[in-house]
Amino acid sequence: MKAKFTYGIGSYSGKLDGVVFCHYRREGVVLVRKYRYPTIVENNHKLGSITASLHAIKPSDGYKNDMRDYLNRYNTLKQNEGRYVRSWVNLYIKLMRDMARQDNSIDLQTLTREQIYTQDLPCISVKRAVEAGLLPQVYDWEHYDREL
Repeated sequence: MKAKFTYGIGSYSGKLDGVVFCHYRREGVVLVRKYRYPTIVENNHKLGSITASLHAIKPSDGYKNDMRDYLNRYNTLKQNEGRYVRSWVNLYIKLMRDMARQDNSIDLQTLTREQIYTQDLPCISVKRAVEAGLLPQVYDWEHYDREL
């Protein structure tokens, strides 16, 4: 549910009295939900292992900047209205998961930078990912060619 504040409080993020406040600056809204600790299952460990493996690749600063610039334009696409991607990391993980879905031989838990370059995978640059159909085209996508 949406929250409204009084006494000059603009916004709040965090936990307070059993509820969680989430401030979304881009939308200008604060959402509130009841705090509930999640139940840990086996899939959580698998997802954590995949995420750790993808972060171990350590993308270059140029690649990160290309992802950030692409993300700003990606979020303005009509097809993504109301479904914004919040950070370049989320877009990076989405790109990798979509790539693994297209090619079943890719195991994200064991993927390395060397394997990406050896197999010439499309995640090497944002431009190559767009050309492979993993990401939609945005304005000036041809210039996002800095490598992983």
